[in-house]
Amino acid sequence: MGKILDNFCGYVNVGDNTYTCNVSKNIVTLLPAYSNQTERYAAFDRVQSCDIAAQEFLYGTTDNTYIAIMCRNNFHTDLFGLNPSARFATPLIVKAAGNASGYFDKLTEEWDKFHAITFKGGNINAIFNPEVAVEPLNPEELLSADGVHTIKSRPWSDYTRTVDVEIYGEKATLTLSVSHAGAKHDAAHMGAYSLGELNSFIRFSFEKDQGLDKIERYYRIVRSLVAVLTMQNNVTFELYLSQRNSEGQFIKSAICKVFDHYENYSAKQWHRVIPICRIFNCLPNFLEKIECNGVSALLAVLPDDNRTANLISITNVQDMCTALEVAYSWSKRHKQKDALIEELKKTIGSTIDEFMKTHGEIDVHKETTILSAFRYLDFTLVQRIYTLYQENSEFIDSITAKHSLPRLDLDNISAFVKLRNKRTHRGTADWGDNAQIYDPLFALLYACFLTSIGLPDDIVKAICQNIF
Repeated sequence: MGKILDNFCGYVNVGDNTYTCNVSKNIVTLLPAYSNQTERYAAFDRVQSCDIAAQEFLYGTTDNTYIAIMCRNNFHTDLFGLNPSARFATPLIVKAAGNASGYFDKLTEEWDKFHAITFKGGNINAIFNPEVAVEPLNPEELLSADGVHTIKSRPWSDYTRTVDVEIYGEKATLTLSVSHAGAKHDAAHMGAYSLGELNSFIRFSFEKDQGLDKIERYYRIVRSLVAVLTMQNNVTFELYLSQRNSEGQFIKSAICKVFDHYENYSAKQWHRVIPICRIFNCLPNFLEKIECNGVSALLAVLPDDNRTANLISITNVQDMCTALEVAYSWSKRHKQKDALIEELKKTIGSTIDEFMKTHGEIDVHKETTILSAFRYLDFTLVQRIYTLYQENSEFIDSITAKHSLPRLDLDNISAFVKLRNKRTHRGTADWGDNAQIYDPLFALLYACFLTSIGLPDDIVKAICQNIF
């Protein structure tokens, strides 16, 4: 019961009716579970007219174990009703972690409630290397003639870190640590005996029990966190739920299978990503920014596919310009400069008022486009990007020098923005030398983000020099 298979069969309930279900990856096919033809078609008619809410879980069983399958849309059925089956695509399947009395006796809530949600392994291993849980090997033992050497794990307290956070109004404790899977015979490797494996994990634990409908929001938070630190969107990890037993210990209560659209997953190793420990003290600010969609523009810049991770397209240019426009609002260093724009607006407003006193025949506010002009009156995008560069020039110049790239200035920033504008308004793009400043701008975007969550300048500089 440690894994949900890609293909399985079972039963689910829709309203008062029971249906057999066949799950093939994320496609679920339902058939009325009735031998009587009349009952079968009556159940089919009901599922045809069933109005699924924005998000609903269908409960059922498979292999004598409880399951819950998320459904977000109405069912797809045969146009003429000749085939009494219904289909839908699911983004999430949850399965109880047990089916015997020993499992249910440990639960303190219904099986579909949880006190903790854990995200384990996958790309989390890169941002928090599980090797921290192992004592360094003794070189003398490795050279021993009899082949005896010791593999010893360190105490949890040596590498486990916690911080209190608040997510969507729920108080939680974020735990960063490493889990150890026990030794076993590995059937996938022709019965080889495995000493076990270590996987890093991120866990949210809550004071109050949570329902399955909350899984998606916590998954989005962690997926965005791992993606930003990995610098790629195509990240993956395992997911399971836990309940707090009568002794206050967490026991695994359910396993989850999340479906995404990625064709491959990031293979970046620990030395090519941002270690989560470097930004750990700023995690509450980081998660708050994710919750309010403050990293959406940054995520849009990150690659979704390993095959295009090192390529630059015109879409990347457009996304980068948008992201840097958003990044300008993250920084508070240019408050005095922005205040000049507000002063300019007040001056123009006073001029308009004086004009209207002597020209009553026209209502400037209602009969002209002055209001829209006021709404968008601001520094140009080129000037805003250059301001961000001036605020972070120490970081960025060291990176451009490291890779022998041109330093950012008003001319090449202007050319980069014009490339975006030409593509948007004319449908053409002349690359020129613009690709050479994409990486410095990417580094500038990350420097702005890391500063915005509260990291000190010396750590921002060290991180940027390492990942760029």
